[in-house]
Amino acid sequence: MSEAFKVCPICQTRNQRHAALCATCGAAIVEVAPQESGGASDPAVSAYDFRLGETDLAEKSLSRTGHILSALLALLIILGAAGIALALVSSRTTDAAASGAGAEPTAKPARVAGPTVTPGPPSATDMPSPIPTAAPTLIPTPAPCLRRVEAGDSLIGIVTRCGHRNLDILPTVMILNNIADEALIRIGQEITVPLPSPTPDPAATASATEVGEIDSASADPRALELALLAFDPLSPTETPTLLPGLMWHIVQPDENMIAVALQFKTNAKALSDLNPEIEFLLCDFGLAYGGPECTVNLRQGQLMRVPAPTPTITPIPTASGSETPTPLPTATFNAPIAQSPANEAYFAPLEQVTLRWVATGRLSETEVYRVALTNTDTGRSYTAETRELFHIIPDAWRPPDQNSHLYVWFVSVLDKGSGRVSYSSAERNFVWQGAGTSKE
Repeated sequence: MSEAFKVCPICQTRNQRHAALCATCGAAIVEVAPQESGGASDPAVSAYDFRLGETDLAEKSLSRTGHILSALLALLIILGAAGIALALVSSRTTDAAASGAGAEPTAKPARVAGPTVTPGPPSATDMPSPIPTAAPTLIPTPAPCLRRVEAGDSLIGIVTRCGHRNLDILPTVMILNNIADEALIRIGQEITVPLPSPTPDPAATASATEVGEIDSASADPRALELALLAFDPLSPTETPTLLPGLMWHIVQPDENMIAVALQFKTNAKALSDLNPEIEFLLCDFGLAYGGPECTVNLRQGQLMRVPAPTPTITPIPTASGSETPTPLPTATFNAPIAQSPANEAYFAPLEQVTLRWVATGRLSETEVYRVALTNTDTGRSYTAETRELFHIIPDAWRPPDQNSHLYVWFVSVLDKGSGRVSYSSAERNFVWQGAGTSKE
């Protein structure tokens, strides 16, 4: 008994009579009619129907005639390209032969006898020597300023500490560090700030070494040319003299910016403008000495530009012979300046109050700071002595009740040897709320 089956038109594989896809190639055989097995031999497979949608797998769909035509077309293209190449080569050969045939042969020139060379000693010949080229000097590129954000830091303060005098660099810093808002910086974040470019000193002049090199090179024109090429008139050089009205001041031991400003009767803004190489950090130039957060790091022996004092003409007294020698005044003095707390600052009950001040000099071995504080509501006065630049108010000085009390305080320099009090600061005040835990 014969069994019906489907023959895949693509791979000629037999499949079950109810199969929808070929088990070998996956072609759709839904519309293929089942065939009956004829025993010894099977009938030939019918022609492939391209409507089945599997033409991409019908590799033998092209007839034998199409194969022959495709081969002939490819052969014609190759022969045409070869003929064009041969034509180009033959045309170039013909042109070269024609140009050679048209040229007339020229007679060989007769050799003329040259002068006879007589051997003898060599003579000196002036040969120009090449001008030496100066080797270029590699200038190292300065690394950017890297600052790590600490508690209380701001982006403007970090830019200022890196040496910038204006805030034009602030947008560049924000783009460089991917900061969308200058107020949103976190503690521990590392900020990269480009260093400010150096500005030439407008009062700079050529140094004596450079002038001497040019003078010594004037005897040799080539050396003078090299010296002129090496001289750069725009390069910053050391200014040998100061501008009129200024002088140099040498920083003394334990001397700060406020002491210098008091000594030369100036302020923090003027010192910052005269000394751009010195950093004035977090300074409020609206105040005479920059405010309590102003930080200026000075070192012993450092040079600062300061206003020169105006000379005063004093008549020379006539010596009578009975004069007594007058001791020279001390160059520096220590006048404390009260800094904090600010006037009318309020302190809650049981809150610690710390009085702070800055010094303009150094205490001697017999001197101390004398803190004087008065409770204006009760009239009670307190004093304390210290060699520090601060004093923490003890519990005994607190208000005796639960009311708000106004305190007035100042600091002076006390000479314990003579008992003399001098250089008192201006008075400052603050308000302290009492807790009612002590009695007067």
